[in-house]
Amino acid sequence: MKKAECKKSIKKQVITCAVLAASLLLPISTSAASAPYTLYQVGSTADKATSTSFGQVYMGGSTDVDEAFKWMIQKANGGDFLVIRATGTDAYNSYIYDLGKSIGKPLNSVSTIVVDDLIRAGSDSSLIDKINKAEGIFFAGGNQADYVDFLKGSPALTALNNRINQGIPFGGTSAGTMIQGDHVYDSISAGSTTLDSKTALNNPYSSLISFTDYLIQTPHNNNIQTDTHFEQRDRMGRFLTFLARNIQDGEETGTSAKGIAVNEQSALLVEKDGSAKVVTQPGSTNAAVYLAKTNIAPTTCVSGQPLTFNNISIYKLFNGSTFNLSTWTGSGGLAYTLNVNGGVITSSTGKVYGGTQP
Repeated sequence: MKKAECKKSIKKQVITCAVLAASLLLPISTSAASAPYTLYQVGSTADKATSTSFGQVYMGGSTDVDEAFKWMIQKANGGDFLVIRATGTDAYNSYIYDLGKSIGKPLNSVSTIVVDDLIRAGSDSSLIDKINKAEGIFFAGGNQADYVDFLKGSPALTALNNRINQGIPFGGTSAGTMIQGDHVYDSISAGSTTLDSKTALNNPYSSLISFTDYLIQTPHNNNIQTDTHFEQRDRMGRFLTFLARNIQDGEETGTSAKGIAVNEQSALLVEKDGSAKVVTQPGSTNAAVYLAKTNIAPTTCVSGQPLTFNNISIYKLFNGSTFNLSTWTGSGGLAYTLNVNGGVITSSTGKVYGGTQP
């Protein structure tokens, strides 16, 4: 189904060098009246192509995980790092740029693009050029509906998938993680309403639920549905509903649907070979990542009736736990099973979110 850059006098040379040095320290902001985005940048304004290595970051929202960005920075190998967002500021620029220096892996530049016109930006040649020249790309939080509107069917999406295929590190947090699976809960039909677990479980075909499939292509996001701010916002019910819908709507079979759900201040770091590990932000609470796999199609997944859906395998990962997305096996985590009957979740551990690290 799925399958994806001083010669005339010494005086002029000195001035040029001074300007270049300043460009490494001072942020610049660029916004043309006709441009569909605003660009903020720190570091060099000259492109620098470097040899990169692939990695994918699923981050759960709230406070960013320093270790995840350090991992991406190392893989970007001194190149140009790009943050994309639909709302917000340039706050990531100095954060990421300073992290690179702190670990002895300085980046050439860090840029933030804030997409102002979601439709026009997807075809904007200068924005696409920034994607094509990025050695690392990260989607910030916000509303995944904005990212879907920006990317779906656009040349920008083609460029993004091409760069991922060429081996740059890629990732996101919150809404930037929501768009990373084969199946995206796009939040378009929900509008400003937040879909909660109770609503989803009681009616899997609620008008608040809509999907966009096969947007971003990475080596190991096949069959995957994502969710974020997970335990903190009690989203297990809606996550299981999404998996049921993936099957019921014919996008997956009863045994092929998979999911990655990430708690706040937590991140899953995935290597090119599918091996992955969890890192968390120091001081975080309830930090964890959940890997889900279905074993049978839902019994009842229809409009207007509560969900019945059994034998969903869950593997809960903690800080330092590892998992392999190719073999769907893990180490250092907690394995348990969830069932949904008439919209009510039960757990083999007695706790929907599994419990603590064994």
